[in-house]
Amino acid sequence: MEQGPEDTAAPEAVAEKPIGALLSPGVEPVRMGSRPGIRPLLPQASGPVKAAVATGLAVNGNGTSQFMAGLTTNCTSPLQTSVMSVKAVKRKFIRDRGDKPFTKRLRFSVRQRESAYRYRDIVVRKQDGFTHILLSTKSSENNSLNPEVMKELQSALSMADADDSKLVLLSAVGSVFCCGLDFLYFIRRLPDDRKRESARMAEAIRNFVNTFIQFKKPIVVAVNGPAIGLGASILPLCDVVWANEKAWFQTPYTTFGQSPDGCSTVMFPKIMGGASANEMLLTGRKLTAQEACDKGLVSQVFWPGTFSQEVMLRIKELASCNPVVLEESKALVRFNMRLELEQANERECEVLKKIWGSAQGMDSMLKYVKRKIDEF
Repeated sequence: MEQGPEDTAAPEAVAEKPIGALLSPGVEPVRMGSRPGIRPLLPQASGPVKAAVATGLAVNGNGTSQFMAGLTTNCTSPLQTSVMSVKAVKRKFIRDRGDKPFTKRLRFSVRQRESAYRYRDIVVRKQDGFTHILLSTKSSENNSLNPEVMKELQSALSMADADDSKLVLLSAVGSVFCCGLDFLYFIRRLPDDRKRESARMAEAIRNFVNTFIQFKKPIVVAVNGPAIGLGASILPLCDVVWANEKAWFQTPYTTFGQSPDGCSTVMFPKIMGGASANEMLLTGRKLTAQEACDKGLVSQVFWPGTFSQEVMLRIKELASCNPVVLEESKALVRFNMRLELEQANERECEVLKKIWGSAQGMDSMLKYVKRKIDEF
């Protein structure tokens, strides 16, 4: 786990200035994980307790003080009524919210727990207002997706959905964005039990794609290089896609013997029209970054030399917006699409499972991998 610039501070600079000096007058400092300070309901005596006061607070024969006995005689005290009312409102609020985080303290504690978690195939950086997730695979080449990589991405997205991040920036380390499914990983396991492994891989894809469909906060993608197969198909499931001018996009499904995935059978025709979608999904036509932008797959294209700076400038501007407005705006845009996308994802994965479980499907994948090895 890497930390963003705002997560680090010079210890000596912090030590020189007391915590209270950083807060406005009259505000107590709050420490993460500590209990809030409890103030007494009654003023504290500055000197010795007088006899009259001691008598009033003394415990009577029933085990309660006269003061407490007075509070509970015949009716509930105004203080008890107020406390009970506040507790009832809080219980209703928590019940209505369900499992949604409802305090900043909970959100920050979630962020702290994630900082202690080590990922193998991705890098997660908590920045000011957003979470930056970078593909940097160790278990596959060229940022390819296998079940392990997909699970880590799902975990990082789940944590970002629960903490105080306003949005997610998804990018990659190196010169390749994502080469789609890791077929070498798949082929190594197919001979053992083809049907079981096919079902396992299809289920991993289904869960992975559903994570993008159901994610409530905006996802911005910075495509720094080639996006192939599933790496290109998930882009329309995100909200904004910025591309390096050197990036290119391809979904050569028929070439490596599988059917489309990532809801591309629904989203590609929606954004680029049936003819262009068929050309990509059936013939595997490669699109340049500018062509992808013209067809609606990409939002904007930036020059390679200033790509990172352009992305970060726009991300920080977006992260300064009201988080409720961002989330509700996305919900409005996606309102009528979620069920359709989930059903499309289910259909695509069922077809993939059927193809991969057949001898012809396995043979096509082996030929594709062998051809790629020969080309290398």
